[in-house]
Amino acid sequence: MVDPSHRLIGTISDVVYDQEGGPEWAVVDLGLLRSSHYLPIAAGYMSEAGEFVVPYDKKVVKAAPKADRSHLVDRDMQSELHHHYELL
Repeated sequence: MVDPSHRLIGTISDVVYDQEGGPEWAVVDLGLLRSSHYLPIAAGYMSEAGEFVVPYDKKVVKAAPKADRSHLVDRDMQSELHHHYELL
């Protein structure tokens, strides 16, 4: 996963799906002491070079709520994520 300038943010290690089975959140491993954070999948796109590009830099992703080991996103976490990424 890269930012708009194609600088590496991290690696997608898992995907969290919504109740209808659609991909909703990527779990991104930043490589910092096994730190993983959630990022909205709908915000990104796959480039022709095969990179998943998101409109956030690494600082924004690093400041996002950390993913727990279960990778489950409850209502409170979802609310925090929507607020963090300024999603409607």
